[in-house]
Amino acid sequence: MNRDCEDLIQEIPIPERFGRLTICETGLSRQEQHQTAHFLLKESAGELPLAYHPGGKPFFENYPELYFNLSHCDGLAICLLSFRECGADVEMRRAVRPGILRKIFTSEEQQLVLRSSDPNLEFTKIWTLKESYVKAIGKGIAFPMQEIFFNQLEPEIRSNQTHAEFHQIIIPETGHVISLCILK
Repeated sequence: MNRDCEDLIQEIPIPERFGRLTICETGLSRQEQHQTAHFLLKESAGELPLAYHPGGKPFFENYPELYFNLSHCDGLAICLLSFRECGADVEMRRAVRPGILRKIFTSEEQQLVLRSSDPNLEFTKIWTLKESYVKAIGKGIAFPMQEIFFNQLEPEIRSNQTHAEFHQIIIPETGHVISLCILK
């Protein structure tokens, strides 16, 4: 892990009800990204012992009212710490992948992407929102992704999942899209 991470940690302002989001630049290797994400968790929550739900989602063993979610990708690791069940995903802006668009996105979402002035950004925004949701509910990508859909991304994010709330951050300088989900 990049030992300079302590100096690179940033807290990103998000709505208070979502909790606390910290990010740190990291290298491109998956191992370094993973280590940096866990370093962020340690910096955010200390040495709280972890346990695992049957589906594999980690939680704080002695603090069931405190939740977290980690994510990392090319050059960035993030940690969301919340008092609500939560999910977080970060991805670099990526090109539209027609196979995923057809298989994972609803027809309404496909139209949002294809009609957008920036289809690649719109694709990444919807993909990360879906990922943040399945991480919040502890299902991962095994969840049938077309069961959650987004019919509006701006000025507010609207989804068919009324028990979830979403927030999104776009970092134009790096091309990263961060999506957060909390369950109500």
